Amino acid sequence: MKKIITYSILAAITLLSACRKEDNPNVPTLQRVPVPSLKKDASGAGTIIPSTIASFVGKVNVDVLFKTDILPKKMDLVVIKNGNKATVKVLKSDITVFPSVVSFTGPELTALFGTIVTCDFFELGVNITAKDGTVYEAFPAVGNAYGAGVAGQFGGVTTTLIYSTKVEFDPTVYMGTFVTVSDEFEDFLGYEPVLTSIDATHFSFISPAVTNPLPIIVTVDPNTLSATIANQKIGDKFTWSAAYTNPKASALASNPLNKVSPCDKTLTLILNYTVDQGSFGAYKLVLKKK
Repeated sequence: MKKIITYSILAAITLLSACRKEDNPNVPTLQRVPVPSLKKDASGAGTIIPSTIASFVGKVNVDVLFKTDILPKKMDLVVIKNGNKATVKVLKSDITVFPSVVSFTGPELTALFGTIVTCDFFELGVNITAKDGTVYEAFPAVGNAYGAGVAGQFGGVTTTLIYSTKVEFDPTVYMGTFVTVSDEFEDFLGYEPVLTSIDATHFSFISPAVTNPLPIIVTVDPNTLSATIANQKIGDKFTWSAAYTNPKASALASNPLNKVSPCDKTLTLILNYTVDQGSFGAYKLVLKKK
C-alpha cells in the first residue's frame, strides 16, 4: 500500500509540474479587485427612528481596505431593505475618492422604498466597477459577494452595514384577535382573546375562565416596551372551580419578561393569580396576533 501511495503522489507531482497556463486555454484571466471597507461615520445617526424619519441623516465612510491596492474605476453605494436582494437601490453613484464620507437621508430612503416602519432594516454595500468595466455587486442575486471568512480577516473588515429601525410601540398592533401560543396556567389554551385598544399606551382583554369577566388592562411603556398589569379583579369566580372567589391578576414591572414585541406581534406576561382564598403563584402567558 505504501508503494501505491508513493507512486500516486509522484505521478500527481509530475502531472502538476507539467501543466502550464498556455496549455489550458480555459484558465481565466485573474482580475484584481480591491476589498471595500465601510464604516458608519460618527457624525451621522446609527439607528433609524420611523416616527422621525424626516430628520434622519446617516453617514458612511467608504474606503478600500488595502491603501496600496489597485483602485476601482468607481464604487456605487447601494442599499436593500429587509434582506430583499431583488430590490437593490443606489444611494450614491460614482464614488472615486477613497476614503469618502457619503450622506443619505430618511426622505431618500422613503422615496426609494416607501413607508418605513418599526422592524424594517436596511443593509448598505458597494457595487465595485473594476478598471476593465466589470461590475462586482454587493448583493448578487445568486451567491454572496465575498467568500466566507472575509469579514473576519484583517482585523474584521466590514463590507456591508446594517441600519436598523428603533422598535417603537404601535398601539394598532395590539388590537384585534390574538392566538394563545402558550399558557402555563392553562386558562387561555385553545382560546383566541380579542385585544381592545384603550389609548396610546393601554389595551385590554378578558379571561375565558372566569364568570362575569372584567377587562384585564395592560399598560405599555413605549420607551422600554414593558407590559404591566396593576393588581385587578378579573371576574367573580373561576369557571373551573366556584370555590375560588374574586380572582385577581397582576404583571409586575420588575419582571423583564413582561413585554410587548412589536416585530413578532407578541405579548408576554408573567401573571400572578390570587383569590380570596390565597395565591396560585406566577404563570407565563404568550399571545400572538392572528
